Amino acid sequence: MSAKFLRRVSQEISDLTQRNLLRTLDARRSCQGGRIEIDGRELVNFCSNDYLGMSSDKAVIQRVSEEVKAFGVGSGSASLLSGRSSLHEELEKKLARFVGTESALIFSSGYLANTGGIPALMGRKDFIFHDRLNHASLIDGVLASNAAQKRYPHGRVPDFSGFASRKCDVKMLVTESVFSMDGDLVDLNALLDEALKNEGVLYVDDAHGFGIVGNGKGAAGILHQGPKMPSSVLIMITFGKALGSMGAALLGSNDVIDLLVQKARTYIYDTAIPPICVAAALEALTAVEACSKRRESLFENIDFFRRHATVAGIQLQDSNSPIQPIIFGDEEKTISVANHLMKKGFYVRPIRPPTVPPGTSRIRLTLTSSHSQEDILRLIQAIKDVVVSGP
Repeated sequence: MSAKFLRRVSQEISDLTQRNLLRTLDARRSCQGGRIEIDGRELVNFCSNDYLGMSSDKAVIQRVSEEVKAFGVGSGSASLLSGRSSLHEELEKKLARFVGTESALIFSSGYLANTGGIPALMGRKDFIFHDRLNHASLIDGVLASNAAQKRYPHGRVPDFSGFASRKCDVKMLVTESVFSMDGDLVDLNALLDEALKNEGVLYVDDAHGFGIVGNGKGAAGILHQGPKMPSSVLIMITFGKALGSMGAALLGSNDVIDLLVQKARTYIYDTAIPPICVAAALEALTAVEACSKRRESLFENIDFFRRHATVAGIQLQDSNSPIQPIIFGDEEKTISVANHLMKKGFYVRPIRPPTVPPGTSRIRLTLTSSHSQEDILRLIQAIKDVVVSGP
């Protein structure tokens, strides 16, 4: 291997270390949940997107154990070959019915749905407005499309009027619903109104909203203006958060989904997700549709955390979602707080650039229905000890 290449790699690692930006990996030796085991220690987990505890739900595990006997483990091929099972078809139809779209298409991940879906639908003659704090997968999807594009201030409603005279075939507005690092829910209906006013399309990454907001329907539960979703709305949902599995789906009109099958490279050339992951998502979706108890428990925990953290003097952001960031700005301080919490028995990871903008390093707490109020109170005290009172 090239000595010059190795020196460059070594130098980059050294630079990241000096700037407190080097990332490290841990390995969990337990089910995902409110408590996990890492390095032989049981830790209270405030780092999981398994908001409703579906990844270890008994009914979900039972469904997987039954379907693995019929379908095996791996899918074995791309969806356009032999990788797509009847379970994939069943989940696509069930998702479309639940959110009120005509069709759905399963991708291996939300990242692949965004980086494949947007370029398949938009091109050089088009224009895309996208929120400045959008997830990396949305940014990459926009850039890959080669469309003209502009990032607008976070949470605002962009003004298309300045671009009305441009010769654009199609205009698209791209946003998250619940933002993954800040936890805030944007005004989706205002964004849709702006898109419709300019004969545009609204593309919503609903990874952290689906199953949680909108009575479980996520963005669809907020945007519904009738029995069916407007054809100018596209929604991307993931299975790895509220559904506790893996994979993702793009939901929209029949024609849009048909076109994605023809053009989305991350769908055409990717191995289909395993049938057992689809089975898990199917069973979890049944639970989300049928019962709101876990969702109610989750929002009780969110409210409990915010009330008691405020009383403790901890500065919170404007988020009523499971995502509760505490921003320190300084990378060294953020790492110090995360290490303190780990010593106290809480699994919390420091979030630093480039995941978030420079100067906004944070610990990103995620609350779930699996947490007890005792867990939350002990976490608040541990944060208060190091943030408010000092180490």
